Amino acid sequence: MSSKLKSSPRASGFSLVEIMVGLAIGMLAVIVILQVFALSEGRKRTTTSGGDAQSNGALMMYQLQHEIGQAGYGIAAVNLMNCSLRWPIASNVNIATAVPLAPVTINPDAAIIPIGDLNTDRLLVIYGNPNGQPQGNVITAQAAPVYTVQMPSSFTPGANGVGDKVIASPAVCGALIIDRVTAVSTNTVTVETGSAGAALYNLGPNPTVLAYAVRGGNLTVCDYMLNDCGLDANKDNVSIWVPIASNIASMKAQYARDTSGTMDAIPDVFDQTQPSTACGWARISAIRLAIVARNSQYEKDVVTTTTVNAGSPVNAPSWAGNDTDPIVANTGYLGPDAVADEPWKHYRYKVFQTVVPIRNVAWMGVPIGC
Repeated sequence: MSSKLKSSPRASGFSLVEIMVGLAIGMLAVIVILQVFALSEGRKRTTTSGGDAQSNGALMMYQLQHEIGQAGYGIAAVNLMNCSLRWPIASNVNIATAVPLAPVTINPDAAIIPIGDLNTDRLLVIYGNPNGQPQGNVITAQAAPVYTVQMPSSFTPGANGVGDKVIASPAVCGALIIDRVTAVSTNTVTVETGSAGAALYNLGPNPTVLAYAVRGGNLTVCDYMLNDCGLDANKDNVSIWVPIASNIASMKAQYARDTSGTMDAIPDVFDQTQPSTACGWARISAIRLAIVARNSQYEKDVVTTTTVNAGSPVNAPSWAGNDTDPIVANTGYLGPDAVADEPWKHYRYKVFQTVVPIRNVAWMGVPIGC
């Protein structure tokens, strides 16, 4: 019998070269996947933060439109406008600095609204919630804090009228005080203090005085009926100046003024010239407003450009009033603009702007004497 020579089986598996090639391909695949993931996450962060800016700006524009639209209700009378007004806050102490009695004031004195972020505007909005007519109620007689008025029906009789806030205005505008109604009878209105006046104006039980300013990149609001918003010591107190929106880079505002020789109630110019007379305030029928919201995502590259960025289309924030009150300036969150690569240019911005009618002033028409 012949014996058969059996050879050992051939070794099976991957060679070292094959393993190395597989590892190289795997590493390349991982790198590609990570790059795609990083790009996707970057776009996701940009989109998400852009959505936040969109929401913040839209909500704040809606709120300010609502407040400005109501401005002047209860005080839309020429005899009241341009007077100075004070009132007791929650501590029952009068505010330190009298405010100008007007529906909307842009950039009032720093003692009324302390300065906010550089190159941003400040707003003071005033309106009431009365049931009576805005023209006031003629005072026919006064004995201390008791007023006899011509039309007591404009005040809620009995206990329901107690607590209404009123202003007694003399024939010649002066320093006025908001008083509180303590009793209403058939033809008289009794208040806590009482001051001389020719007419009694009812602001309703809950008049509103709101101060708006951008502070630390946040849009903040202060309720002037509760706190003295004009005190510099209060401006950094978040329980008084309450942040209502983050990443707000700027707020801009201008009056829509009728400058015709004979008032026709049609705006001719937009500017920040503050009136010095009652008729001047009556000529302001709208506010042009812009809010600039900033994307919270810092981009590696410059994404916001100006004319300094040669070869790139200009996309820096601007608004209808940019010629006289630019959003981009040497100071503030949006500036300076000296070189192509500035820190603020690594953020994206959204601008919301509109013209808000002050309905209660527009409805006055053309007051006598204006």
